[in-house]
This record gives sequence, C-alpha cells and structure tokens, in this order.
Amino acid sequence: MKIFLALTLILGTLMASSLPKYETQTLSNGLQIVVIPLKNSTKVISTDIFYKVGSRNEVMGKTGIAHMLEHMNFKSTKNLPSGVFDKEVKSIGGVNNASTSFDYTHYYIKSSTQNLEKSLDLYAELMQNLLLKDKEFQPERDVVAEERRWRTENSPMGYLYFALFNNAYVYHPYHWTPIGFMNDIQTWDIKDIKDFHKTYYQPSNAILMVTGDVEPKDVFKIAKEKFGNIINKVKIPEFKFVEPEQNGAKRVIIHKESEVEMLALTFHIPNFQHEDQIVLSMISEILYSGKSSRLYKKLVEEKELVNSVYAYNMENIDPGLFIFIATCNPDVKAEDVEKELLEQIELIKNEKVDKKEIQKIKINTKADFIYSLESSTSVANLFGSYLVRGDLTPLLTYEQNIEKITQERVQEVAQKYFNFNKSTTLILKKGN
Repeated sequence: MKIFLALTLILGTLMASSLPKYETQTLSNGLQIVVIPLKNSTKVISTDIFYKVGSRNEVMGKTGIAHMLEHMNFKSTKNLPSGVFDKEVKSIGGVNNASTSFDYTHYYIKSSTQNLEKSLDLYAELMQNLLLKDKEFQPERDVVAEERRWRTENSPMGYLYFALFNNAYVYHPYHWTPIGFMNDIQTWDIKDIKDFHKTYYQPSNAILMVTGDVEPKDVFKIAKEKFGNIINKVKIPEFKFVEPEQNGAKRVIIHKESEVEMLALTFHIPNFQHEDQIVLSMISEILYSGKSSRLYKKLVEEKELVNSVYAYNMENIDPGLFIFIATCNPDVKAEDVEKELLEQIELIKNEKVDKKEIQKIKINTKADFIYSLESSTSVANLFGSYLVRGDLTPLLTYEQNIEKITQERVQEVAQKYFNFNKSTTLILKKGN
C-alpha cells in the first residue's frame, strides 16, 4: 500500500500568544499526527493517542463498552502477553494511564524523548494487534462491575450523579455516564467488545499526539513507519442522536443509604463550540471557584448548610449541562439548600456582576491557563481534548474571548440558560 503524507500545516501564527506552536500531518489511512515541540530542554515527552469514541457512541443495552475496552486495551496482543505493555513502559522509566469520557477515549505515556520510538511502537501494536480474548475479558468484566459498585452503587454522590444524567437526558446517549448500567456490564459478551473495537479503534478515528522536548520531523518519520500500513476495516457509523427540547421542569426524589442529604440541579446548555461557553465558564468561576466564590461564602461559611458545593459547565461535542451539586451538612434538608441556591442563581440573573469580581476572575483564569502550558502532559491534554472533539477554535481564541466578557454578557447568558421551567432537580434522601 502506497503511503503518502498530507501537506504539513504549521498553524502557530493563528494562535493566541501564550499557546505553543504545533505541526500536524495526516497519513493516507486518516491517522492525524500532531506534534507540539516545547523546546524546554527537559528531555521529557508526553505521547498520547485520542480515539474519537466515548459513551456517546454506545447504545442502550450495550452501555459502558467504551470504558470496558479501555480496560481491555492493555491485555494481550499478537506480540505482547497481557500486562507486558505496562511493564514495557516502566522499563523505560515511563508512566502510562487512560481514561474514557462521554466523547472520547484517551491514552498517554509520559517518558523521555529518547523513548519516542518505543512509545509509538507500543501504541501501533495495540491499534492493529489487540487479541481481545474471552478468558481475559471475563475477569476484567468483574473488575469493571466492582468499579461500578464502588463509584456508583455504594457512593451516594456517584449514585446521584448517574441518576442526574438518567433524568436530564431521555434520548441522547448522555443519558448514562461512561461507566454504564450494571446490567449491561454483566451481560456484554466478547463479540460486543470486538465489534466496538473494530468499528472505532481505527487510524481514521484517532489522533496521535507527541508533546514536549521533541523534533516534529522525528515524530512524523517514526509515526509513518509504525502506523502507515494499518488499514481501516469498516466505515464509522454516523451519529444521529439529538436530545429533544425539555418541555417542563423535572423534580425527582431518590433514596439511598447516606449520612446526609444531597441536591443536584441542572440546566441544558450548548455544545463546546458555542460562543456562550466561555461566559458559562466565567459564571462557574464566579459561583463556586475557591473560598471567595459566592456559593462557598453563602452556603458553606455564612449559612453553614453544606459541606461542599459545585457549579460547572460541561463542554461536550453535543449540547451538555450546567450542573449544580451540593452535599448537605448533617441534619440539613436539601430543600433548605435548594432555596439558598435558587436565590444565588436569581441574583446572577437579575443583578450585574461587579466589575472587580469579573476582573479578578479574568486575571486568575489567564494565570491558570498560562501555568497549564508549562508541562507536556497538560499541554497534550488541552490540545488533544479540542482536536478529538473536532474543533480547535475555542482554544485558539480562548484568551482573547476571556477579555471580551462584560457584566452585561454574564447577566445575559445567565438569563438565557438558567430557565427553571426547563431545569432538572434531584434530591437524594437518606434511606433505602
């Protein structure tokens, strides 16, 4: 098979000043290769592979497979017995891990620059030679089931979080979180896993990224050698799920053995590309980031109603949620916390945020952003998370868009999305 490389794109000139430059090439089989040379003389690199598949690509009855495949991806291959992948990484002084989200699956190896070829060789082996043996699948299924029990069944907060998505989404696969439903975990078979791997673990559905103290030409040369002859086996299915608009407020009471009551409140918001997302992030910072945030000062310090409170916006491929979650203090009713939370939401909708409050968050946000660009791992996570979702623009324009946020925009966006007539509220009460 003749291999050719697409035109190399050097796009650093389009980036905001703080972002490092990157180079990208695409192999004839569709694998995108991205290199971010940091030139920091550390001799350290992060070698990542992002697959454009997560729980979003599952169907009811087969939930949790993307996460299960993440576990199976470190089992035996044609040339590596089970467990040897990890040993090979450790033998070169590296560390590795993986994660599965709603929208994508991410694997990384952090090692020295001299071990670039080894890391790429290991990833290529996984992509084309994973065996997926039933005798390895069965015990790993038990491991994942135990993880589900630990994170969801036996965790009041995990139970509430899973139930939140079950109720906020009725049709879209965001109806479940990546761990999936327990019955599905217990009823998959190895064919399900093999079919999922054959469909989504293909060169055309992946992004290979190398970040750190490395020369792009070296990466492109080795990547072409290791991945260039891997073929795509099937056509990637077209995604067709669109969540219907919520036509009324939902309120659900769930019961779970717990020391305290808990509250979750959520509103539907647009996907990660939408211009309002950066303002929603600002609102999240205003409401819950740090001890000076509004919810911390009001609910934790002043009222002493909660042990913890969160307010954050999802930034997903498809429209997501703005989520409020609070863990009540002992003997505090979730309804009392809800009353105070609603007051804070109404406040940000009806009164302009102080200019000093916005300016402080802008300064802190930009400082955190610049700090995140200092390590190869965090840079890879940042760039990769946007590339695998299909659009780098929100990252490239991030700093300038932060500067554009005004008091009026914060209030406008809060009014636009914090619509109680289309909200979903869950209260977790103590009891079985």
